[in-house]
Amino acid sequence: MDLQLPRGIAVIDAGKTNTKIVLFGPDGRPVAERKVASLNHEGPPYRTIDPAPLVELCRRILPELDAILPIDVVVPAAHGAALACLGEDGTLALPVMDYNAEPPPEIIAAYRKVQPPFGEVFCSLLPMALTHGLQLFWQQQAFPEDFARVKTVVPWIQYVAFLLSGKLATEISSMACQSHLLNIRDGGYSSLVKRMGWEPLFPPMAKAWESVGTLRGEFLGGGFRGRAAVLAGVHDSNANYLRYLAAGQKKFTLLSSGTWIIGFDTETRLENLIEEKDTVSNTDVFGNHVGSSRFFGGREFEFLSEGASGDFATLAAVQDIITAATYALPSFSDGGGPVPRTGGRGRIAGTPPKTPEQKASLASLYCALMVAECLTALGSKHDIIVDGPFSKNIVFLQILIQLRQGQKLLASDLRDGTTAGAACLALMPDGILPHVPLSLTTIASQNLSNLGPYQREWRKLAYENIV
Repeated sequence: MDLQLPRGIAVIDAGKTNTKIVLFGPDGRPVAERKVASLNHEGPPYRTIDPAPLVELCRRILPELDAILPIDVVVPAAHGAALACLGEDGTLALPVMDYNAEPPPEIIAAYRKVQPPFGEVFCSLLPMALTHGLQLFWQQQAFPEDFARVKTVVPWIQYVAFLLSGKLATEISSMACQSHLLNIRDGGYSSLVKRMGWEPLFPPMAKAWESVGTLRGEFLGGGFRGRAAVLAGVHDSNANYLRYLAAGQKKFTLLSSGTWIIGFDTETRLENLIEEKDTVSNTDVFGNHVGSSRFFGGREFEFLSEGASGDFATLAAVQDIITAATYALPSFSDGGGPVPRTGGRGRIAGTPPKTPEQKASLASLYCALMVAECLTALGSKHDIIVDGPFSKNIVFLQILIQLRQGQKLLASDLRDGTTAGAACLALMPDGILPHVPLSLTTIASQNLSNLGPYQREWRKLAYENIV
């Protein structure tokens, strides 16, 4: 692809809940958006992702958006917890597995005997089918005849690029996102991949910003105006992180919030990652290691708030919760996050909340305490930036800044960091990051009474009886 500035950039974001196409102008600003619900099936053979709605959305919408701005570049982005296993003819040899699929206990037990060590992949085995290595192992062991037909394996992100362009590639942020597939230190394939004989199945690596092909004819409609180059694509959380690098941020911790709250810290070293605290490694699009933390924040908030949004939370209700010594203790999902071995053991100690205000306030307080644990585990010392839904929960933010004294807390006004970050890839065909300004709001602490003693007691209760 030449260095001419793209007239229009279409980001295809294949998310867990929704699949959307966002059209950006050459200044990196969004112009239009279309979306459709992502589709999953319960199986057999396991819970799967159906790519049909994505293909139909692209077929219908890309020509429509090209009429607004000529689409010169298409950038795939997607969650990192799925793989596509393709036969020789490029069709799926096995359905794409949804990470919510539940592996049989005997498969998990067998996988534990072959999984690579934390010091190689810097990720422990995740719940459900969230780990790429476990997905492939399950498919190979349980469906050997189908797996024998597999000629190529690509991350879901690059499968989107393949559906659009017919060209196969892998990419570092997609392959290294807690997948068990790469040796993180040297960037080569992991001991698991070599032991299982999977190495020949992966196509060559491309840079996230490199063009792997052009849109296939079925997506061009009758009079497509743009050049329609399709890039290799990027892991969604890494795209979000890239947006802040493009804004000129240097030393910082990003808390990318949604269903998960994923922390990215620019200064955390690999040797400082703590497996039991669920601190892991991501690799950015440039190949740099980025220390990360994971907490099922959005899901746990929903559980505690019983559907009440963060808008219902108030500092007055939080103060009452602190005074009454009511504690939400981890963890309400099946992952312990920063408090190890607490998955599925979440409970409320003290008087349970009754009103939507109380429930949302306790959920905000709990999530702030858990995120503070994540930040401590990462060794976060510099500015903290929150984006996504939790950046709009002012009560959560005001609690968190009081818990992180000595640091600055900034809320991002960015509506969708994943698509905005992915769009940046279209502005860097030479691999040099563009500068795209960003608006950040500084959060002031409100000095809740006795929050410090409350946190100490919460930590004591949270960590007791951990075996």
